[in-house]
Order: sequence, then structure tokens, then C-alpha cells
Amino acid sequence: MRMIKNAQKSLEQHPILFLLITGLSTRLYNLQSPILGIHSWRQADTAAMARNFYENGYNFLYPQVDWGGNSSGYCETEFPIYSYIIALIYKFTGVFEAYGRLLSIIFALIGIYFLYRLIEDYLGKKTAFWSCLIYSILPLNIYYSRTFQAESMTLMAGIISIYGFSCWLNSGKKWQLLSSACFLALACLLKVLPIVYFGLPIAYLAYLNYGKKMVFKISIWLYVGFVSIVTILWYYHAHQIYLESNLTFGFWSNQSDRFKFSLLVSVQFWLDILFRLIFRHFAVFGFPIFLIGLTMQRKAAQEYMFDVGLLGVLITTIAVPTSSYIHEYYQLPFMVFAVPFIGKVLANMSHLASPTLKYSLTTCLILIFALGSGIYALDYMRPEQPKKSDVYALAQQIQALTPPSSIVVAMTGGDPTLLYLSHRKGWLVVPEQITDDYLTQRTAEGAGYLVGNYTVIQSYAPFTDIAQKQRIRTIIQTRSRVLVNTDRFFIGAIP
Repeated sequence: MRMIKNAQKSLEQHPILFLLITGLSTRLYNLQSPILGIHSWRQADTAAMARNFYENGYNFLYPQVDWGGNSSGYCETEFPIYSYIIALIYKFTGVFEAYGRLLSIIFALIGIYFLYRLIEDYLGKKTAFWSCLIYSILPLNIYYSRTFQAESMTLMAGIISIYGFSCWLNSGKKWQLLSSACFLALACLLKVLPIVYFGLPIAYLAYLNYGKKMVFKISIWLYVGFVSIVTILWYYHAHQIYLESNLTFGFWSNQSDRFKFSLLVSVQFWLDILFRLIFRHFAVFGFPIFLIGLTMQRKAAQEYMFDVGLLGVLITTIAVPTSSYIHEYYQLPFMVFAVPFIGKVLANMSHLASPTLKYSLTTCLILIFALGSGIYALDYMRPEQPKKSDVYALAQQIQALTPPSSIVVAMTGGDPTLLYLSHRKGWLVVPEQITDDYLTQRTAEGAGYLVGNYTVIQSYAPFTDIAQKQRIRTIIQTRSRVLVNTDRFFIGAIP
């Protein structure tokens, strides 16, 4: 009994420590996993840039991907600071993906700390605790804060930018305004869209503090100017790389698929986004608590900052519908602004008059933990197991049967996971592209091998076209020197 009381007292005295321990412990599992699983393509690109910095020189301004064929691989990308930091770590440790995952976790924990501080300032300690506890254990928050990509760094930077700006409004200390500007700029450099969903809450707070006079505040103009100029300079430079290399992640070029606005009039589009939010982000049972929180009275105008943040995420969904639809991590910022509403409800549970409602909320809380754990284990951790991955097995065969300097044609669609895992450079193609003429052209450019899977296109989409499979088998048999050609995958030398 004394142990329970001591634990409760410790929790009351050090809530942030408890949250950080919870956040850390839920993210350490499978830290050493290779780049596999859900959205491995984005992780593979990020990891490839880190490895290429390490192997080819630390030229920060020219990040390199693996899918540039026989070129240098310089690519139009977001600001590569995340990959660069990991490359610096590799300088002392060698290449090991666990360091990238660990860096993501560190950024996630820093983000949780400042989210707690931000919510505490506006809604109190109890609400801050419950909000950040839920934030720490939701399945997608856990997963994408330990993947090899810059999501947790972006969210951390955005949260700190709002907190720093809020502190500056209260204290007038210039260093807080500067730190806010630097972190908002960092978030925008990493993803661009934070200018909306983190920028709007900051603009709202400025308006509450200064009203229409904010347009005459030099400090506000300097803030906006700094963030805008830094962001524009990087993406201008990145676009110049694209113009030279024709390699891009599709920001502004004709190759971009981010702006298919016809999706916005599709009912299925909005239903799918809503279903993803409810099931994967809120773990189902967090969603009704969130809706209850939305109906609760705001005690001060500043509380609407969280509503503005939710609106900002909605605006970015409309602005880049294709990316928002394909990539579930585009909804992660929604949860930053959603969990305070859940926290408000849970913090006020003890004051509820209805025992039935108290019981329902307690049940929902338990079910969030239970269902969230199931979603995380089955849908996210299981695909990271190398023994069950044909992509990983093929990568091992490529490493064993081809020279390290080989350039390959990888039949993986737009997914670079196979190239990264096999530590090879080359071209990414879909089955339809593989013809005699295409292979002749690539061979002339230095390609030595044609590789791919019969089970999946990319690392997640099943390869179900039987006619295409048979056509590829014929090409492998007649157009290459067969090294491997099983029911699962193939490797053919293309002289």
C-alpha cells in the first residue's frame, strides 16, 4: 500500500518524468530493425541520404538518393538536416539504422516535453498530463516517432515554435522570439506545410495579443520574414538541383502528384481520411472523447489556438490532397492539436456527475491502450520482421551475387527499399517499363542486373498481374543470364 502511495506521490510531483519514461519505453521495441515495413520507402530514402553523406563526403547542400541510375544521385529534397546528423553519428559508429530510430525517439521525447509545457500554460497540469499520456501511447504516434524519417523532428520543431512564441508574448524576451522563429523555420524546411498548421496558431496568438496592430509590429515582420526567406532559399536551391539532375521528390515539378484536387469532391476520399483518423490515429476509442472535448467550453480565447491548429491541418489536407491521402503521417500534426481536447475530458472525469459517463470514459481509456497496442503490434511491427519479407530476402541475394559497384534496374515501382537494403544504386521501374529496348538503353548506361519480386511491387503492393509476371519471366530467361529465378524473386545479369 505504501508503494502505491509513494508511486502516486512521485507521479504527482514528476508528471513529465513519468510521461518521458512512458514515451521512451513504448518506442524502444525493435529498434534494430532494418528498413522494412509500413512506409519503408520514405525511410529508405532518408536512410540512403544519411549513408551517402557518410560514404561520399559530407556535402550538406547536395543530398544523394540511390535511384539516380548511373548519375551522382543529387536530388531535390527537403532540408536534409536529419539525415546529416545521422551521417555524423555514422562517422564514429559506422552505419547502423538503430541510431536513426533512436534520434527520432529523442526528438519525440523533446516534443512531448514541450507539448506538456504548452498545454499546461493554457489548460493546466492535469489536462497537460492526460493529453501527453494519450499522445505518448497512440499507435501511429509511437510508430512514426521511431521510424527513420524526420516526422518527429518536424513535430518537435513545430511544438517548440508555438511554445516559444507564447513565452515571448508573456515575457517580451527576444531570445524566445528568435528561438520560435528558428524552430518554425526548421519545421518548414523539413516539410513546408508546417507554415500553415503551426504558423496559423502562432498568428492567432499574435492577433489576440496585438489585434490589428500586429501588422505594424516590426518584430512580427522580422519573424515572418526570417521564416519565409530561409524556407524559400532552401527550396530554391533544391529546385536548382532538380533542374540539373531531373531527380526530385515531386515538390514543384511536373512529376508531382500532390495536387490532384479532383479528390476533394470525392466522398470516398473524405471517408477514408476520417476512417484513418478514427481507427489508426485515435485508436477508435479516443475519437468519442475528442468529440466530447470539442464541445466543452473554452475558458479563455487563447484556448482556441488548438482549434486553429486543427483547422490548419484541414487546410493542408485540402492543399495537398494526394499526399494527404497516400501518406497517413500527414495527419500526425492533427493529433498535436487534438489531444488537448481529450486531456480536458479526462482531467475533468472526477468532477462528472454521471457515474455512467465516468465508467464509459474509463472503459474508453482502457480500450485505447488495448486496441492501440494491437494495431501497433499487428499492423506496424509485424511487417518489420526480416524473416517474413521477400524484399529483404532478395536484397540479401543481390548483395551476395552481385559486385558492390553494380548498377541495377529494380522492378519496385517508386519504392527504393530494395536498393537501400541491397546497398546498390540504380533505376526504379514498374513491370510495364521492362522491354528489350528499355533494357538495351539501361545496359548502355551501365546497368548490369535486372532484379525484382514476383510477390510484391514496391514493398507493400501485391504483384497480382499474372500476364505481366509471365512476361517478366520470359524476359529473364531470354534476355539475361539468370542468377536467381524462383517463385518469389529474380536476379538476371543483363550484358
